[in-house]
Amino acid sequence: MPLLHPSRRDFLAMSAAALASAQRGTAFAQAWPSRPVTMVVPYGPGASNDIFTRALSQILSRRLGQPFVVENRAGAGGFTGSNAVAQSAPDGYTFLEAPNSIASFSLIMKVKLDPLTDLTPVALLARSPIGMVINAALPAKTVKEFIDYAKGRQTFYGHAGIGTTQHQHAEMFKRATGLTMKNVNYKSSAEAQTDLVAGRLQLMFVTVASTIGQIQSGQLRLLAYTDKNYPPGGLEAPTMAEAGVPRMEKAQSWWGIFAPPRLPAEIRDRMNAAINEAIREPEFTALLAKSGASAAPASPAEFTEVVRQEIAEVEDFIRTVGLQ
Repeated sequence: MPLLHPSRRDFLAMSAAALASAQRGTAFAQAWPSRPVTMVVPYGPGASNDIFTRALSQILSRRLGQPFVVENRAGAGGFTGSNAVAQSAPDGYTFLEAPNSIASFSLIMKVKLDPLTDLTPVALLARSPIGMVINAALPAKTVKEFIDYAKGRQTFYGHAGIGTTQHQHAEMFKRATGLTMKNVNYKSSAEAQTDLVAGRLQLMFVTVASTIGQIQSGQLRLLAYTDKNYPPGGLEAPTMAEAGVPRMEKAQSWWGIFAPPRLPAEIRDRMNAAINEAIREPEFTALLAKSGASAAPASPAEFTEVVRQEIAEVEDFIRTVGLQ
């Protein structure tokens, strides 16, 4: 069968159509936003996700000239709100704020939501190193002293659910040190921290902001951070590497903005640029610092790679711990 080649007239017509389509996409992005934008937080009011998103939305409203409205859609450990955004129209008027735990939805929660295929990574907001926190009544004042203390004793660490980042980070520490600590599963991080203060647990890996009151009051002791990326003015402590425990740098928290799949690249890029400018504003960086976090501007491609690496970490955790 002979190959059919388009005529010059057909080629010019196709080229003109493609150019017109690209111009329409550019014009649409330039007109965006022309009405209020919804920012979905898949957790209840008052947590870091909600606080960060409300502050960001105020700045974006000011910069882009349309209201950015926060909607809390809690449920199923963050899946309910995240899935709602995944099912939304990719028109640039619905976005999702989510932490790195979104990488574990399909792998650990066994629900269908892959942040790389069912959502569009748009922008990274912030990062925070994780703190190794122990009960202050223990004799250990350093990481090495805690390891020595735990070697000959029954030692317990707590976390807010199987497969959560708290669970993953503690297991990472176990692998790095060879300790045989036992894990205790709680319904929430707050419940686990209550038992840590009471002495029923010896150790947790947490964002320091969630325990700063107990640390400053002398009930808990901060031994180390997983990484040196900590805002100025925070509680001082060595990194895990400086304390003699390598390979803990990947144990971090991060927060990012996602959109429904197939979001036009022009809108994605404009939202990314607006967010990168917003998170550098002094009012936002000061808010992050109070929570032990730092702004982390990144391109969509860079944020996509962050998500991909997080998924790889979860997969490694599943293999190591033997979760089914």
